[in-house]
Amino acid sequence: MKFAYDKSKAQHIINHEDIMLKTYSKIISTYTSLFEQYDCSLKVRLFWIDFSTERRSNRRLPFRIGYACYVCCEVQRDGKEVQVKSADGEADYYSLSATWMVSSIERSFLKAKASLYSDTDDIRKRHERIVSVVIE
Repeated sequence: MKFAYDKSKAQHIINHEDIMLKTYSKIISTYTSLFEQYDCSLKVRLFWIDFSTERRSNRRLPFRIGYACYVCCEVQRDGKEVQVKSADGEADYYSLSATWMVSSIERSFLKAKASLYSDTDDIRKRHERIVSVVIE
């Protein structure tokens, strides 16, 4: 859903982010026992990025152009994010996590436009890939 953003829409965006966190958490919870077999747990949380400043935060950032909110699911072992060695040479390691954008504010024709995302279709596919890495 897209709409013109103004300050009166802030609570609508916050409500959507909270609903999506609950929705993703419920879906992801069906994978908990599978990860527990490998001494791993799943941590689902929201995080925010302000693309205009490249600032990242675990707390909601101010609403403005460049704002984005994501649901993140991290695979953890002993309270730390599980990391796997890189096979592509682009990085030393990769974190076992998946992220999904749930809201953003961007400029469109000189006006702020908010987008709310609610597609949950690829959760299963991404978690099956993560499980295959954990099993290796």
